[in-house]
Amino acid sequence: MKKHRSIWFWLFWLLVVAILSAGAYTTYLAMVPTRTNFSTTKNADNTKIDLTLNRDQLNALSKTYLTNESNGKYQLVVNDDHVVAQTTVTIFGQKMDAKLTMDPQTTSDGNIVMAVKKVELGKLDLPVNVAMGYIKSMYSGPKGVNIQPDQQQISLDLAKLTKKNGWTLQADELNLKDNRFTFTGVMQNAQ
Repeated sequence: MKKHRSIWFWLFWLLVVAILSAGAYTTYLAMVPTRTNFSTTKNADNTKIDLTLNRDQLNALSKTYLTNESNGKYQLVVNDDHVVAQTTVTIFGQKMDAKLTMDPQTTSDGNIVMAVKKVELGKLDLPVNVAMGYIKSMYSGPKGVNIQPDQQQISLDLAKLTKKNGWTLQADELNLKDNRFTFTGVMQNAQ
């Protein structure tokens, strides 16, 4: 006599397979190496303007930029120790606060790399590379932002992010402790 399995038996195993598949896919996304190719601006015949900001000015600028570019989905706050990005995500129909704590650094070509130190969902600390793999798969922001789970960093290509009317911005110094943030505005001169 054949044994009949309950529908709950099959639904249980379907749920287990779905959870394992989602975990494997998230792990795959976290482990896939990414490379950043920053755009470059030619230095010959360009007009340059030096710009120095303090923390309050930088926070106001990021709030204005993020409100315009992302419809207010993200908030970026520069404090004494770190840069903190916050947003609200919906998981299983529940809205939860998500926060990334990062340390910014400038690159030799005037771009910014944010080393992600901590990822929180509500009060839960998540593994950085796994959480960043998920963030990368769900992110739909500006093209100059490159999420790199394998290196636990987010790179900002300022030439792509700030290009408006022939102007671009390059980062020179990001000093959180001394409240000093210097940039160079570069205007491509017409030939």
